[in-house]
Amino acid sequence: MTTDPGELLDELAGLRKRARDDRHGYWFPLLLMGLLTLASLPLSQADPVPTDHLLEGGPGWWLDPLMHLRLKTEVVHPLALSLYWLGALVAGLLATVWWYRWRARRVGVETPTGAYVQVALLGLVAVLFGIPLSTSLFFEYSPIDPTLLVAAVAMTVLLGLALLAFRAKRMRPLLVPVGLLLASIALSLLQLPDVGVDLGMGGGAQFLAIATGLLTLAWIERSVLCSVIAVVFTAGALIVNNASVDNDALGGAMGVLLLAAVLVAGGLGALVASRTSS
Repeated sequence: MTTDPGELLDELAGLRKRARDDRHGYWFPLLLMGLLTLASLPLSQADPVPTDHLLEGGPGWWLDPLMHLRLKTEVVHPLALSLYWLGALVAGLLATVWWYRWRARRVGVETPTGAYVQVALLGLVAVLFGIPLSTSLFFEYSPIDPTLLVAAVAMTVLLGLALLAFRAKRMRPLLVPVGLLLASIALSLLQLPDVGVDLGMGGGAQFLAIATGLLTLAWIERSVLCSVIAVVFTAGALIVNNASVDNDALGGAMGVLLLAAVLVAGGLGALVASRTSS
């Protein structure tokens, strides 16, 4: 065994790198979410005779949290597509946590998934509750114009309250969901007209929920490749959600296929990279 400090440091750095490589398993969630996205294509086909699928006399659109799990274009079975994505997001979260725990037992190096679970839940809460609440409160019932300044102030206050809820030691089981809801409402204010970033208010919010989870995995994994894939997918989701206003094709099956291709190609590339390094 060497006693040279420089060589010892190099050895330690090598061990750390091998440990990081051993715990890298992000190819699985990438490939899984890519396949789940591909599986949604049969339900993503545009309705040849577009109609308003909302029931007349029913509750307002903002009371339908599943609406944001649809697409920008009218599809034949919008409710089935929404229910599919609700199940896919939950299944993807549970399968990813299971995968990392199984992998930890197999390779002996554990990747902490607590942050991923929290952010994934934040994305899910934002899709199901945050966006509907914010769009109804600020578009339908706000006594003042939701300008950029109003959005900035509201976001600051809501994120501050959410942080207090997350840091609370008492009544934590109650306050953490409240914090998730407040944070999701704050983030969804980016969709106000003066800000103009569409996170999926009219459909496609599921892709931004996936993106938040992937960005968190990239941070946890400390992987350049995972970071690049997550950033490319996030940019693609934002482009699809925002460009679909002027391009109907991107708001339907074509946009879904493009995003699925990023995830599947990224997952396969990460798998090959992990096999090569080992």
